[in-house]
Amino acid sequence: MSRYFTKKRIIILYAVTLFLAASIFTYFHPLQFTGYELAYINPAPPVIPALQQWQGSTGSFALSYTSRIVVDPSYKAQLLDTAQVFQNDLFNETGTRFPIAISSPPNTGDFFLTLTSLDSGLGNEGYLLDVEDAVTISAHTSTGVFYGTRTALQILREDSARTYIPKGMARDYPQYPERGFMLDVGRKYFPISYLEDIVRMMAWYKMNDFQLHLNDNAPGAGNNSNWMHQFAAFRLNSPNFPGLAAPSGSYTEQDILALESVARQYHVTITPEIDMPAHDLALTQYRPDLASSAYSKEMLDLSNPATYTFVESLWNTFLPWFQASQVDIGADEYVTSAANDYRLFLNALDVFLNQKDKTVRIWGSLSKMNSNIPINTNIVIEDWNNSWSNPVDMVRQGFHIINVNDNLLYIVPKAGYYHDYLDTRQLYEQWEPNIFDFTRPSLNLAPNDPHLLGGMFAVWNDAIGKVSTTDVYARVKPAMPTLSEKLWNGPTTPLPYELFQQLAILIGDPPGTHLPAVPTW
Repeated sequence: MSRYFTKKRIIILYAVTLFLAASIFTYFHPLQFTGYELAYINPAPPVIPALQQWQGSTGSFALSYTSRIVVDPSYKAQLLDTAQVFQNDLFNETGTRFPIAISSPPNTGDFFLTLTSLDSGLGNEGYLLDVEDAVTISAHTSTGVFYGTRTALQILREDSARTYIPKGMARDYPQYPERGFMLDVGRKYFPISYLEDIVRMMAWYKMNDFQLHLNDNAPGAGNNSNWMHQFAAFRLNSPNFPGLAAPSGSYTEQDILALESVARQYHVTITPEIDMPAHDLALTQYRPDLASSAYSKEMLDLSNPATYTFVESLWNTFLPWFQASQVDIGADEYVTSAANDYRLFLNALDVFLNQKDKTVRIWGSLSKMNSNIPINTNIVIEDWNNSWSNPVDMVRQGFHIINVNDNLLYIVPKAGYYHDYLDTRQLYEQWEPNIFDFTRPSLNLAPNDPHLLGGMFAVWNDAIGKVSTTDVYARVKPAMPTLSEKLWNGPTTPLPYELFQQLAILIGDPPGTHLPAVPTW
């Protein structure tokens, strides 16, 4: 079986490489003469997301028993963490723990990490990967250098010996700054170790924003006369709110700090979402006096001043647990007839959180929550539904938006609505982050609209009690590389879909993780 797998691996990689060689002809000449010999110029190594630019050379870099991870002494403070993560991941890939050295220049067989790049076009996340006798990864930020190490690891994984990287120069950078994944941990609890592995998986594909939807209830539970006993969960556990955290699982401050530590090492932002003023049955069961008297009991009473006091006390308690510069306050699917109260609530919470140096995100709802009360345009809209939030109109009003369109990017496992699995072929072949509707182009933004930050896909666990962690990962696994490719490269997809699928299988899960074994695409 191992010989069959090796043969299959070689066939897949050979097919992918041949196609890339034809597809990115503009970045290299396929042949050159060296003296009396004919040498093949290395095609771009196939990785996910694909390299933006590649200038091939001849021959290969090779790891050896003397190889090191060398950190530029001028940037030790910025790059030592990345070097240590890279060291551990190389060990998981190769079985060898290469030493870290603080020195310059590198020797043959070394990796050299530095922040000396003079390429102003790389931005905050781009990098240069210069593969010669040593591999130099340079960038403007530690994030860029870290992404260069992900590329190097993927290339090594494609080599059965875990030793060789083709020589050449890669210039790589993202098309969009927001490349996200949202997980509903409100309706389903996930262990911190699982969330940490999802962080590593996101980093493996250069995704950078992991949003945790931290509270929710069963759909429609607030309309039940027995609402105090319907399923609802709040997943943060603080002694400041005894009895609020769900008995089915919750996260202490120590849990979140552990997750944040891994996320910081892997350059992923953890964005906390406490959904309000709807989807709040966990809050109204805890404080029945704050439940709406006019609407569903999952709605907070926005006419009650005590609601504002309670909400602010929640954020005061839990904000210090998270390092992100942004938080999400939910703000979806409130009662449309209460649009005035809703908009006043959003603006008040925005001002409160801005004073704590946080940017506020909301789920797009302003088209239906129509009112003469303007909303602060510093709020970022996660545009999830074209009826609730017309993306063209939101941009016209001055908002920055993230494409999380429900018809295209929502996964709701085993629920019978939206997607059980994303249509990755359609997304790969037809979708771009500026597309919110295939059938109504008037709802789509212009390519590269400056108000469009990027995109995010989401897993909602509405089918309470029916979905396992393995079920979720089976759906995330094909979606993550697809969204990564589209958000990093924009319209450039150098491989046909079938070869992209095979490449995703070949690249597989990131090193050092213990994610569930699931069927491949």
